[in-house]
Amino acid sequence: MKKLFNNLKTTDYIAYGAILLFVFIFIWLSFGRHDALKSYLNDISAYDQAIWNTLHGRFMQISISAFDEPNMFASRFSPSLLFFVPFYLIYSSPKWLLLFQVISVGASAVPVYLLAKEKLKNANVALVFLISYLLYPVLHNGLLYDFHEIVFAVGFAAWAFYFIEKRNDRLFILFSVLLALTQEYLALLVFGMALYQMFIKKRWRLGAAVALSALAYYAVILLIVMPHLSLSGKPGFLANTGAYASRYTWLGSSPSAMLKNVIAHPIRLLAIVLSPDRLKYIFLLVAPVFSLALFSWPLAIIIPVLPLYLLSSNSMTYNIFFYHSAIFAPFVFYAAIFSYKRWFLEGVFLRRLFAGLILLFSFGTSVVFGVSPLSLRYKVSDFIPDAHARMIRELTRMVPANVSISVQHNLGPHFSERQEIYRFPMKEDEAQYVALDETDPYRANPLQMFQFDYALQMDHDEWKSSIEKLKHSADFDLIYNNDGYLLFRRK
Repeated sequence: MKKLFNNLKTTDYIAYGAILLFVFIFIWLSFGRHDALKSYLNDISAYDQAIWNTLHGRFMQISISAFDEPNMFASRFSPSLLFFVPFYLIYSSPKWLLLFQVISVGASAVPVYLLAKEKLKNANVALVFLISYLLYPVLHNGLLYDFHEIVFAVGFAAWAFYFIEKRNDRLFILFSVLLALTQEYLALLVFGMALYQMFIKKRWRLGAAVALSALAYYAVILLIVMPHLSLSGKPGFLANTGAYASRYTWLGSSPSAMLKNVIAHPIRLLAIVLSPDRLKYIFLLVAPVFSLALFSWPLAIIIPVLPLYLLSSNSMTYNIFFYHSAIFAPFVFYAAIFSYKRWFLEGVFLRRLFAGLILLFSFGTSVVFGVSPLSLRYKVSDFIPDAHARMIRELTRMVPANVSISVQHNLGPHFSERQEIYRFPMKEDEAQYVALDETDPYRANPLQMFQFDYALQMDHDEWKSSIEKLKHSADFDLIYNNDGYLLFRRK
């Protein structure tokens, strides 16, 4: 241990201090956002409920699936979620998810810094890339939009590629397996890294073995495991049922039909991929590194996954304000490091100029396109729960853990450790309790990206009308009415 610390330089202490500061800040921000009633039933409640149910003998059961699936693995095959079950034995809370999500993203910064230092042979420039990575708005936006396994997987992806470069096959395979187990389609990212092993590193045998394994795993999960778990007989995200329409049914009703349409209509699909909003999305992915990522092979690793985002009918998947793009972050920066090494290391002027441009563009995009307090839209106070938000604890104590509840979308994560929870007004006529809040949690700052209507996930007038209907209902008693909070109990 003493030898390890003796080998650290001043820039290393700055780098690891910056990573720790990043982790502490984003744990505080994500916890604060949750406590300020700005986290959502979909999706963090679904993960919370699935893990809580697993702990209580109901394996990955949920009642709040966006696809009307009672088992989470029918729509998201993410065995890595089982990692959280022992922590729920200590204390059941969705904050475990937020905590480890931030730790994973923070840990992903370490290989980015190490690879930059090793490739560039310049600790100061490596520090520039690290700071740029920690400023990357795609990561901020993923961390501050609830928990998603795609963000939790960022650490696995970053370390897997690092071990490709270090020619450490065992650790590459270990982190590739962890990556694939975090969400089924991330096996395609493993496939992309396997192709990199084959065609860039010329390691044909290892690359081919990993590529075939990744494709076989993805096919088995998509065509056998998920349909077996699903009520519809197909993966949940392909079933056009539930609260949200499928993102891909326009392409076909099954994986085979989708593949046929892709082959039959390449020009149409190319026109969609090259549409202005999709091209803007790709540009914003690489803008923080002055677009250097476009010119090196590591960025090609994301190509097997990118069409899933660009061909979605839901613009969330190609919008950097949401969480989906976080998994691309390590590859954007690895590619930028390679381009920088190839072009700018020889001349002092160019080296300093482009290091400065990377810092400038990273900070600028974080200000304009981020949802952290660095952004023009947000303030630190947006992540601090006020007196009204803290009253949610009183409300939750009034609802027994063994009853069903229909709850407002942004209140859901505070009630989800139970067998039956639904997004209001769904199952309102069956639920034993209904919990609502008439107070807008975004009232102090109307510039925030996601406002009250988004938090409700329903039309505001319809929401108000539903509340009035409940107040005059013969089926419910209003048992709590305080500072905008309303709790109804079925008679």
